[in-house]
Amino acid sequence: MKDNIFFTISVSCSGQKECTYNNQSEIPVTVRFQNLYSKGYYIPLEYIKRTGPSIKLTDRDNKKSMPLKPNLVSWDLKKKMTYIPEGGNIEFTWTLLDRDISQFINDGNLNVDADFKIRTKIYDDKKDEIGDFISLSKLVLKGSNLNEDKR
Repeated sequence: MKDNIFFTISVSCSGQKECTYNNQSEIPVTVRFQNLYSKGYYIPLEYIKRTGPSIKLTDRDNKKSMPLKPNLVSWDLKKKMTYIPEGGNIEFTWTLLDRDISQFINDGNLNVDADFKIRTKIYDDKKDEIGDFISLSKLVLKGSNLNEDKR
């Protein structure tokens, strides 16, 4: 795999790098894909949006970790290309679910790293493959005074 000079991702909760968890059933996360390259290119955006990023949750205190399973989607979505111009970006929302997050509550507190990864092929303006590239980003999930009765 080549060095990624094509894109970077960033993730946030309402523009912040830290999400507050209060036993809600879902935490919406904004995933931003930024073109760093000197030209525009194509990516299989619908496939990425439907399968979701790879995510690993890790307890910051005891280091227990768990990868989240990606969604299974039609392989044909890889053929649906979206053009991202030079300097352009796209955003989509990915949802973290209570059933995954709540497993990390210890003594009423949550202190978790959520590591996001997108790996995708990049295609030039003729839709010829340039290569396969990866970008990573991290969020912190925090909560306090959490208890089982609220869920």
